[in-house]
Amino acid sequence: MQFDWTDRSVADWRQLYEKIPRLNVLQSMPFARAARLLDRKATRLAVIERAGEGVGLMAIQEIKLGPVHIVDLYRGPLWFSENPPESWLSDFARLFNQTFPRRILRRRRWLPEWRDSEVARQVMCAIGFKAKPMSFETVWMDLGLSEAELRAGLHPKWRNALNKGERCNLEIVEDWTGSTGKAFLQQYDIDKSIKKYYGRSPRFIAAELALALRSREAVFIWACENKVPVASILILMHGNSATYRISWTTDEGRKANAHNVLLWYAIKLLKSKGYAYLDLGGIEPHAAEGLTAFKSGMGGDVLKLMGVFS
Repeated sequence: MQFDWTDRSVADWRQLYEKIPRLNVLQSMPFARAARLLDRKATRLAVIERAGEGVGLMAIQEIKLGPVHIVDLYRGPLWFSENPPESWLSDFARLFNQTFPRRILRRRRWLPEWRDSEVARQVMCAIGFKAKPMSFETVWMDLGLSEAELRAGLHPKWRNALNKGERCNLEIVEDWTGSTGKAFLQQYDIDKSIKKYYGRSPRFIAAELALALRSREAVFIWACENKVPVASILILMHGNSATYRISWTTDEGRKANAHNVLLWYAIKLLKSKGYAYLDLGGIEPHAAEGLTAFKSGMGGDVLKLMGVFS
């Protein structure tokens, strides 16, 4: 296995992204742009090759200040195969370790996009990676299922809330241009401050949107009651996948179960445009039980990753 660091055009990378069954937002170009502008991290993209053939890719974020070297690989690498063999993880880990060996003044932080298992963690430790007390879980919705199958897969409580929300006859509005972006981010910032939850800053999201909106790979979906917005979500698209990025709601939105309605609307919208998967974003079973119950209640595949390694 080897890395091909050849510079490629944006069009080339888009073609490569199409080969990935589940492309997450942290490996996307809009995230790379925001990391460069706001975190001062340069992104390097590499194709992963075996026997001269591309089998996957990764995007790392780096900071180099003299002898100081920071290397971050979040939710990567990503493979062109739906079910890569276990040997690929060990081969990649060895190559990554050889390319960026541990040394003084180098900080490595790697969150592998690999389902957690005792065997996988043993592979990482055997190669010399040290596990950090940080985990990550998310929920993936398979949009290849029919609408009827997806609805049947909803947890009964979630489906009942959706039924109730649909009876409220909320007006749903799509914005693909970003004309409502400023209002959305202002409300999101207020919501985040009041509820004190972690989330990317409005400035970071705005930097992502500057690229995503240009390619019609972002949409704000609003729920309105009597012409007044009561909730909204932001969906980002990348490759064959999409991500439920951020959202906000009001007391009126909660009473009308607006988020259930908005996410169900988003699923139907993404299906109509040919997207294969929707990543609902991180869940925290122990720290955010309500959020976890809401997202896992949609009946998707709960993916628990191995956690962060250095």
